[in-house]
Parts: sequence; C-alpha cells; structure tokens
Amino acid sequence: MSVAENSKFISLVADNGTEFTSEQKAIFTIHPDIGFVKGKDSYISFDILNEDINNRVAVFPATAGASSVIDRMDIYSLANGQLLESLTNYNLWSSIENQYLEEDNQHNQLKNGVSSDPRAYACAQDPGTKVNTISEVGRDGFKRDNSELGALNFSQISSGAGTQSDVVDTDIDTEMCAKKFAARKFLIPLKAGIFSHFGVSEKLTPILLFGGLRIEITFASDKRVMTRIYGKTDAGTYKMDNYDGGLPVVDGGVVATGAGATATTLKQIILKDDITDPALLGITRGAKMTIDKDAAGGGGAATQTANFVVEGVRRINSGTGVPSNKIALVFNAVLTTMTGNDCRIYFQNATAALDTQTYKLKNVELKVLQVIPPQNLMKGMIKESQFDFISWDCFLDNLPSSSLTHQSEITSVASAAKSIFTHYISVSHQDNHYHQNYYAGQPPHNTHLNSIQYFINNKLYPLNAYNPQAKNDKVVNMNEVVKAFQTIGKQVKKLGECRGGNIADYTNTYLHARELARGEQFVYNLKDAEPQIRLGFSQERSNQGAGMYAVNNARMIHFVFSVKTIMVNKDNLQLLL
Repeated sequence: MSVAENSKFISLVADNGTEFTSEQKAIFTIHPDIGFVKGKDSYISFDILNEDINNRVAVFPATAGASSVIDRMDIYSLANGQLLESLTNYNLWSSIENQYLEEDNQHNQLKNGVSSDPRAYACAQDPGTKVNTISEVGRDGFKRDNSELGALNFSQISSGAGTQSDVVDTDIDTEMCAKKFAARKFLIPLKAGIFSHFGVSEKLTPILLFGGLRIEITFASDKRVMTRIYGKTDAGTYKMDNYDGGLPVVDGGVVATGAGATATTLKQIILKDDITDPALLGITRGAKMTIDKDAAGGGGAATQTANFVVEGVRRINSGTGVPSNKIALVFNAVLTTMTGNDCRIYFQNATAALDTQTYKLKNVELKVLQVIPPQNLMKGMIKESQFDFISWDCFLDNLPSSSLTHQSEITSVASAAKSIFTHYISVSHQDNHYHQNYYAGQPPHNTHLNSIQYFINNKLYPLNAYNPQAKNDKVVNMNEVVKAFQTIGKQVKKLGECRGGNIADYTNTYLHARELARGEQFVYNLKDAEPQIRLGFSQERSNQGAGMYAVNNARMIHFVFSVKTIMVNKDNLQLLL
C-alpha cells in the first residue's frame, strides 16, 4: 500500500491556548496513540496579526520569513519528561536554509513569507578601483519598500492605485482605506532532527516508542519578527521615523481648508512628491502620524509638531479632468497651519529606542502526518531499541571590537559530531528596526576577518589557514560550507546572487564551516577533542567596510551538528549525545 492510502493529517491545538504574543510559549502534546509520524510533511500553521499601536505596516525579515516567529523549540518525551532535542536560534537557522538550500523560492515565498530575493547583501563593484561596496538588506543600497508587500506582508495592503475621481475632490482612496491589518496564514515546516529534517535517509518518527512527545515552542521577540520598511514615492524612498527621515510635505505644510479644485472643507496634508501608486506609501486608514516643522530648514521659523490620525488617502484633482499624482492624507483634527518649507510626516513614537510594533499569533496549530505502516514493517520498527537523528547545538562567543586575533573555544561534548557552522552578528545592530543583523550577519568585508583555521584534537584543519576575503580564498570558504551542509544531508543549491557586481562578494549570510565526518555512517568524537577556531583580523571592528557600518563588538554563534541517539527499552528511554 502507498503512504497516501495509510496516512492522514491530524491538527493539534496547543494545550495552553490558540493565541500567543511575542516571547510566549505554545505547548503541544502528541499522544502515543498517534503511532508514527512523517516529520518532513508535518508543519506549524498560524495566522499572524500586526498589532502596531500606530497602525504601521510591517514585513518579515527578508531571509527568515514567518519562521522568524520561532525563537526555540524543545521536544520532550511525554512518558518520562526526558529532553530529546533543543533547537535554539531556530529562526536564524531557518534564515540560513532559506538562502542556501532554496533554488526556486516561489513556494517558500507563498508559504513562509520570505522575500522574493532572500539574501543578506547586495554588492556593487567600482569598475575602476575594483572596490566592493556591500549593502545589507534593509539599508541604503538595498532598501525594502512597500513594493514588497504581498506574500511578505502580514498587515495586508492593496497594491492597486485606488479610487480616482476627476469630479468629486472629496473621494477617499477606498483600496487604501479598506480592511487593514487582516491576519494572514503561514505554514512553517518542522526543522527538527527528530522529525527527520536532517539526514540522507527519511524515516518515520516513532511517537509510540517515545511514549508520546511534548513540544514547547517559544516565540521570538517583536523586534526579531517585525521589520520596518521605507515609504516609496516616485522620487525616492523615505524612512518614516522621527529620528531619521520622514515624507516631505508640500510647501505650506498643513492645508486645513480650500484644498483642490472644488475648495472643500477637508483637512488634509499634501505630500510633496508625485506618487503614481499610493499603496506604496504604506500609510493606511487609522495610521497615527506626526507632522514636523524643522526650524533648521524653515528660514528661522519655530519648530512645530502636531499629531493626527489618517482617515483617508486620496488623489488631488488636477482640475482638468485628469487624475493627479499628488496625494493628500485626510484627517479630522484641528492642526495649526505650518508655513514655510521642510515639513515632513512620520509615524508617531517612531524613535530608535521605542518599539511600537507588536504581533499576535492566532489559530496556532501543529499539523502532523500520521502514517500507519504495514503490519510486517510495524513489527520490525517496534522491536527497534534505537532511534538516531541529526540535530544542532548552539555555542556563543563574544568577539571584542579591538581583537586582531581570537581563539573561539567550542565546548561541545558531542560524541558523534558531523560539522560546525559559524555566524557573526554585530551586537549593536542585531535588532535594528529596518535590518536585523541577527539574520543577515557580518561578512569578512566588514569584520575584517582574514584568517581561519580549526584546531581539533591537537591537529590543524586545514594545514594552512585560509583568507575568506572575496578577493582571496572566497571559493575555498564556499567549498567548506558546501561540504559541511552535505554532512547533514543537505545539498547547497544557491551560494548567492551572481548578477552584476553581486558575484564579486558574499550575498548570502556569511558562514564559515568545517566538515568533521564525511558520509552517512561516519562521525567525529568532539567530547575530548577540545575544538577551537583560530581567527585573524586585518583591522579592528571599529573600522567599517565600504558601504557598511562599524561592527564594533560582535557575537559568534557556532552551530554544531551531531548524531544523537534515543535508546528505548521497556522500562526506560535515554538520550545519548
């Protein structure tokens, strides 16, 4: 019989509710009577709702997508409470897989909400000097604006141009002011070793033998999930924050009455730039905003600010029967008219320190594919007393800004290790509102990393250190990463973007890695090997690479993959590392 004829999806609701907010924990119970589960076809589904108090749209981190909501996953035996697998930095590893292991990203974009171009960096090379300029996704040079709304966005906004009128000046753009912040459903695959996500051979997860499973999912902080985007006009893109940016307003600031061809009594603010598609502004009905008059640019006028709530977004009638590309924000407050130039608008409380963006998860479910094996196969599986799976453990290390050499100790006790991956993060930029460096990481271009060598069990690997800089041993670095992925049963399908100047440097999240054991049957004992990574740097990290910012103090995250074994007998269940 085929698997399809003997399988069915079972929806499991969390024991502690169906709605969750950031940093809360959902607990699922898979009872032993479910028998066997096909882990690679099981997933978590949820609706996600943007609850920003200022009604500001948001997107997921470009490379992590909806997987960004899961900070960690802990799996226990329901029978005796034994911790079987603990996956920390789950959202970060998902971000890495989305870049390296997905060649055709369309299905991942629809189900998981990643960007249509999920990569960490863009690179431009000066044709004369051959200097590489790196731009991190979400920053200048690789901005994310409202043209990305759609599969990425969980506060849905229309991409249409909206209602236009050449007769009635009071028409409101109905598409922009329709139902906003509607929840959107996403599907997250279970990237857990116990569900056979890693490894060459696929096998069923014997829930029966484990006495059932208890799965605890800890959701990420708001700042690891909610990413701000730029407002877009025909003239350019703008940050919508008090501390850095804002949309320019026509000279004169607030127009309280008499706006447009028909001199209505609408209160409105007319934006300075032409805007062909008002949806790209990212401003919806109910958005809480501030208009700001900057004294420095206004010919000596006093600084003025006023808050208002957007009631509509509409086109200004040209008076000739042809719709205008001038856009007005309609509001119902009484604001002081601000004269002079250099007025701008931005979202209320949009500061670098204050984070108003929050999310809520609704209808959270764990969907498992129950499989009933044929009787002869089931008897053999029940007699087995050993279940092997590949999983990761994370080890953290701090890299001081001034260090030019660094030895990173990895305190793993894994007796059956497969590979090591290392990721670098700028501590000061890890949770930036526009570009969380937690996901993008730091390439050698910016950390000034120029020497890598592993010291394991009193031996150096490779014998001569290599320089991962783009114009040195970039190919060696990439080859090491490909080999390390193969040890966990994953084939790298994309090493980065190759169009234009992008081929000149790293565009995926930078990793360096080491293959410890090649082949499915081989492992490496790290328990007494005292593994160490020896690193060299050409400059301090207070110096920034071209196009980037100063990393300063950095954090290193080591993912150590190993084979773990669950031993089962009639009286006990034990995990062997």
